[in-house]
Amino acid sequence: MGRIRFLFNILLLTSGLLFLSSPAFAVRSPSPTQLVWVLPLEGAVTPPMASFLHRWFRLAEERPPSLIVLRIDTPGGLSGPMRAIIKDILASPVPVAGYVAPGGARAASAGTYILYACPIAAMAEGTNVGSATPIPVGGSLPLLPSTSNPSRGKDEKAQPSSSTDTEERKVVNDAVAYIRSLAELNGRNADWGARAVESAANLSAHEALKEGVIDLIAPDLPSLLKSLDGRSFMFHGRKTLLRTDPATLRMIHPEWKDQLLEILSRPEMAYLLFLLGIVGLAFEFSHPGFVLPGITGLLSLVLAFYAFTLLPVSLTGLILLVLGISLMIAEVVIGAFGGLAVAGILSFFLGSLFFFRGPAGTEAPPGGHPMALIFAFTLLISAFFLGVVRLGLKARLRPVLTGYEGLRGETGIALDSFQKKGRIRLHSEIWWATSPVPVGEGEPVTVEGIAGLVLRVRPVQKEVP
Repeated sequence: MGRIRFLFNILLLTSGLLFLSSPAFAVRSPSPTQLVWVLPLEGAVTPPMASFLHRWFRLAEERPPSLIVLRIDTPGGLSGPMRAIIKDILASPVPVAGYVAPGGARAASAGTYILYACPIAAMAEGTNVGSATPIPVGGSLPLLPSTSNPSRGKDEKAQPSSSTDTEERKVVNDAVAYIRSLAELNGRNADWGARAVESAANLSAHEALKEGVIDLIAPDLPSLLKSLDGRSFMFHGRKTLLRTDPATLRMIHPEWKDQLLEILSRPEMAYLLFLLGIVGLAFEFSHPGFVLPGITGLLSLVLAFYAFTLLPVSLTGLILLVLGISLMIAEVVIGAFGGLAVAGILSFFLGSLFFFRGPAGTEAPPGGHPMALIFAFTLLISAFFLGVVRLGLKARLRPVLTGYEGLRGETGIALDSFQKKGRIRLHSEIWWATSPVPVGEGEPVTVEGIAGLVLRVRPVQKEVP
């Protein structure tokens, strides 16, 4: 009986172990979490922004995430930093998704090229893409007709073009070829990309999806990652399956030094720093001894010239600004019945307009020229140099009225007859005085100098030439 019970227990234990090891009771290990980096591309595309993104793309080579999402909201920017960012995207060891978001954002001008360079392109509703016509600083390119315009007659005679037109067409053709190469690399609509360059075409999110400019529309980041999970696409010449679920988002934010460099790289900030530097140094020269205006002006000029190295500053605008300030100072010093002042104000105003001609180098300023800022600073700078500096120079050039220097040239009356040393009355005060010639009592004398508390005088009637 005991042997039967022992065998029964062995059988029961074996059955239980087999049942627990069945697939129904198997403990499943959790799926690995996918790390996703979200890099912001917000504002004008500038060298500091390209440097910030380059650091993170280099870091991705050492500790690669599963995906990099480049969140785009830009009006455009410099072509140099734009191409640097595109090189980082094309050389990225992990897939890059360009995502124009949030609603109301745009991928204009340089942003269009960057979006085309991303292996995955997405947009949120209420966003737009386009206006990729290059515009150099200091001028604007005309909207050139497409080279494939069928309406152009075959017998139409070729019109001779100037060197300027040739240069402009070279810039546009280079931009068209560049965006076409990016489109072909990622299977996008190359023809629309060419239209965005040649005629500044724009598309909304739904139109971009319909035209094959983007791959999908997603209202937010979680929806984007959910839509990308399991999607296959070409990456570095081979078909890749993307896994983004579950995902851990790491939002990357610029450091304080990146933000500072970004502020300094703005054209309006460079303009303000340059003017602040000139005003500070001018105030220090006209009112010596304050020190703080001079130090502030010098520091502002250093920061302004650093910003000039980041921005393609219009040399014409800079020269006109300096010329305008110089003419206003000349009006204060020599006077020209207002002629130099008017010329200086006009030169300063035109210089400000040229200085703001295309703040990012590849497109016109968003919203046009900051005319309110230009008018305000033209009035302030004119008032400063024609008012404050005039008063300062006038105070410095007028004769000294107090102290020892103020006594030189004054006339007093001798109280005694003396030749070596005697007393005189000057400004209701009695002074000891010496004279190289005899002085009679009651005779007027002129003060020529002072030694300690003794005046050197000479009789007015016997003054030797």
